[in-house]
Amino acid sequence: MGRSWVGIGAALLLLGLYPGKETAQADPLLPAMVNINTADAQQLQDLPGIGARRAEAIVAFRAAHGPFPGKAALAAVPGVGPKLAARLRGLIVLGPLLPGPMARITSE
Repeated sequence: MGRSWVGIGAALLLLGLYPGKETAQADPLLPAMVNINTADAQQLQDLPGIGARRAEAIVAFRAAHGPFPGKAALAAVPGVGPKLAARLRGLIVLGPLLPGPMARITSE
């Protein structure tokens, strides 16, 4: 199943049919990826379950401890925890945000 989605995403990307981040935010079927190591509090609030308080906590934690080394490290932020971090895993990246579905694969 995973390979078929990668193949479809790669084909769409090559054909220029896969939307960039701006379009993905406008389409609820294609959620935008958020880089938790560079996003400001406003951008972090695009994630489900992250409001103003949690977004500020993530930014403060990152400022105090440096960049997140992995997606699971988000659970260490007070107010986030392992359950919410697990739910956000497919919507966050750590490195450069690449267009299309490859962003999920290259940032794992």
